Amino acid sequence: MAEDIKIMVAAIKEWGKSQLSGKAFNTMIGPVVITMRGIKEIINQPHQFHREKLMALYDIEQLLAIAEFVKTMPDSKDRPFVWYYLKIIIAENDSYLVVREDIQSGIKILYSIVDNIK
Repeated sequence: MAEDIKIMVAAIKEWGKSQLSGKAFNTMIGPVVITMRGIKEIINQPHQFHREKLMALYDIEQLLAIAEFVKTMPDSKDRPFVWYYLKIIIAENDSYLVVREDIQSGIKILYSIVDNIK
């Protein structure tokens, strides 16, 4: 990882911990909670536009608000989760917010940001 990306990641983690972690934001599928686990997954998830994806975390509240519903999928490992994919634009290209809903609690968390859907 390039030194400038390492510095960016450290700054985003610190900012995310203080400004995002534990907060819920409104989306078209209901409230979505941001967790440090989700922030770390977003940081580590490969993406065609990695730097721009990292910077998108600073705008995550707005991105969640305007994201377009694409589809839901059951959990492929038969865990009690439902996965939601919400389309956003990063670097003028489609990307997707991945939201995981715990079926038992109904809580939705932001799990990752990807550039394609499985």
